[in-house]
Amino acid sequence: MPTLAQYITFQNLVETGSFTATGIKMNLTQSSISHAISNLENELGLSLFHRTQKQLSLTEEGKIVYRHILKILTAQGALENEIADLKGLLIGTVRIGVLPSVSITFLPSILAYFEKNYPGIKIEVSEGNYDQIEEWLLSRLIDVGFLSATAPLKAEFEELLNDPLVCIISTDHRLAEFTTIEVEQLADERWIMPKRSIDRDVTKLLAKEKIPMKVVYEMEVDQAIISMVAENLGISIMPEMLLSVLPPKIKKLFFKKNYSRTIGIAYLKGIKLSAGAEKFVEITKKIIGK
Repeated sequence: MPTLAQYITFQNLVETGSFTATGIKMNLTQSSISHAISNLENELGLSLFHRTQKQLSLTEEGKIVYRHILKILTAQGALENEIADLKGLLIGTVRIGVLPSVSITFLPSILAYFEKNYPGIKIEVSEGNYDQIEEWLLSRLIDVGFLSATAPLKAEFEELLNDPLVCIISTDHRLAEFTTIEVEQLADERWIMPKRSIDRDVTKLLAKEKIPMKVVYEMEVDQAIISMVAENLGISIMPEMLLSVLPPKIKKLFFKKNYSRTIGIAYLKGIKLSAGAEKFVEITKKIIGK
């Protein structure tokens, strides 16, 4: 029968897409990773990966096996946390989903606090957009997730902070002389927008104010939006948390009316959090200021 170690190796290989990267992540040689996967395939009697020189991808059988292995590893983690709870120990694994804006602002301080004060708690971080984090919560692949209050997910949601939405423009833009503006001044502009799954708060704001949008580019990566705005290809609206460091050719415009998104931490209703996850929620609220 396949071993838990083989399942963990398989999961890491799927996530990294590289034998070398998996070896580095697990502190094992590339040949050890290759051997573990070959043994797993032999045990199952299935080919799990398409192997080419340029990329590694799951076969259809591999995709099915991967879904089941994730469930097994999730259940194993839950068992370990439950045992730790029964023993009254703050040990185990807490799996969190974070938005990019949280990753670059508060998350480093939270992780540093846990490494110093709760070394027995291992925190696994997955960075994603709204849709991904919601899906991970529903699938129980993560214990808690950072989300906006606009998320439709039926979950417990504890507010952490209000993050202002601001307009970014090139210093060559016609509005560059202003510091604050009305949102109506942005009518008929060329827009460079984040995809809805990444930041639906912006779309909601513009729809509420009935601002017509001529979207010329729709991007997944925040830095790509900022770089394109710097070249005066269009304007955008972004959460201020993402704009702590900006290129010289970018200017922030604040709105005269208060527009913001509410960031909070979410977890499924009716599901008892492990002691480690409860501690994570508690410490996060303290660090962020609630």
